[in-house]
Amino acid sequence: MKAEIVYLFMMRLPRMVPLLMLCFTLPPAERFIRIDFPNGGELLRGGSEVGIRWHSLGVQGDLAILLFKEGDQYATIASATANDGAFQWSVPTDLPDGARYRLRICSLRDLRLNDFSDRDFAISK
Repeated sequence: MKAEIVYLFMMRLPRMVPLLMLCFTLPPAERFIRIDFPNGGELLRGGSEVGIRWHSLGVQGDLAILLFKEGDQYATIASATANDGAFQWSVPTDLPDGARYRLRICSLRDLRLNDFSDRDFAISK
């Protein structure tokens, strides 16, 4: 069942209808997650510290951060991290060099709320 907010306004209009009632509903606020960094085109170095950044709206609870390589899930960066817009990642040195990496960040409460990096980024030693 969807939650809706119902607003009711009543006003008197002279010489017309004694009482006019307006009733309408507003749709629920949009909910989303958007990756800010890395979001495509970056070169990350194995062994370095990288600040993964995102912003979200209307997303409650922890998030998972996943690493994809060539379209397949390759590793879990964080299985449950606070939805605070930032996660410090120590890029493993044993990741294969390559330019077809992407992130996926998803809500653990609702997996439909997620985002992938817009384009591939690279990891190199």
